[in-house]
Amino acid sequence: MKNQNGDLRVVIDLKDGKASVGIQAPECDPLFFAHQGNLAAVLGVVPDFVDVARKRWEKTKLNPDCKSPLPSQEKPPTPPKAPRSGGKPAPTGQTPMF
Repeated sequence: MKNQNGDLRVVIDLKDGKASVGIQAPECDPLFFAHQGNLAAVLGVVPDFVDVARKRWEKTKLNPDCKSPLPSQEKPPTPPKAPRSGGKPAPTGQTPMF
């Protein structure tokens, strides 16, 4: 982080007495926090959340890249072919039922 007073975005989402707080700075991954309470209570802890975020960004601004293949990139395993009951091949010329 270039300086302690640089650009900073704080987003607060309130619903049913619960708050989600997101904090982001340029070239840094966002951090998310949860807090119980109304807007006044949440605004009271936002400076603490900002301090935590800045300390984290001093160590590492971005989360490491994923090196392992994602589940969607893996090829599904080929299921083994089960032998037909009785171990005999289907007769030739038989009309398939399905």
